[in-house]
Amino acid sequence: MTNHKRPSVYIVTGTTRGIGRAMAEEILRRGHRLFSLSRAPDTVTQGWRNYRCDLRDAEKIQVAMIRLLDEIPHEACGDAILLNNAGVLTPIGPLERNDWAGMAAALQVNLMAPMQLMSLFIQAAARFQGSRRIINITSGAGRHPYAGWGLYCTAKSALNMLTRCIALEQRGRSRPVTICAVAPGVVATDMQADIHRADDIDFPERQRFLRLAESGGLLAPEDVARLILDLDLAGQFQSGQIYDLRHATWSEGRPVITALKENG
Repeated sequence: MTNHKRPSVYIVTGTTRGIGRAMAEEILRRGHRLFSLSRAPDTVTQGWRNYRCDLRDAEKIQVAMIRLLDEIPHEACGDAILLNNAGVLTPIGPLERNDWAGMAAALQVNLMAPMQLMSLFIQAAARFQGSRRIINITSGAGRHPYAGWGLYCTAKSALNMLTRCIALEQRGRSRPVTICAVAPGVVATDMQADIHRADDIDFPERQRFLRLAESGGLLAPEDVARLILDLDLAGQFQSGQIYDLRHATWSEGRPVITALKENG
């Protein structure tokens, strides 16, 4: 259940562009408070405070997130939502052609950083008056393997499993933190540029993605952001479940979505 008496507070990663930027703008448009972690400079504008943080650095994440949580005006906020959006597709290519530094950085941003942020958010959950929710942005690649995307697929698959595990850990608590993971589909973000720069040897399905982009088949980040927020507000996300926005429909003017089957 959401708290409508006070504005919600959203903590969002990766707000400089793509889905994260669209999410930030939509959150502010709806009159909520936004706290973000990104590589942009520390800034404070009306309703939005950004903390500069490189998610490849666990120590910087710890410092920035603790500071962020301490500076939220908890008494003035209702629900609290952590939205783990930031992610990287690179390096692309067969495992043996990737260097260890690139592997470590990819897993750090896509898996370890969300894990660390979720831990800190749950530790601070009692400070919030309303419901506490975590939404992890996952990918269809977490359920379906792609040659050349081994690191990305592995991180997203692990994030899905971690989502389910945390939901089980929270079950039965008096004020549980709820958590879900949402795959947005193929979106027009900078990840598409990474696909364009790759070659067919490193990513054999590259041409299919290029054709999708050329045919106008990519989703707009703004549409994805609005739909995720609408589904959350409508109470459609159940704790421990994984969702794919391509399965969302509308009924009586409201968005509805069904969780994916574990082996589906």
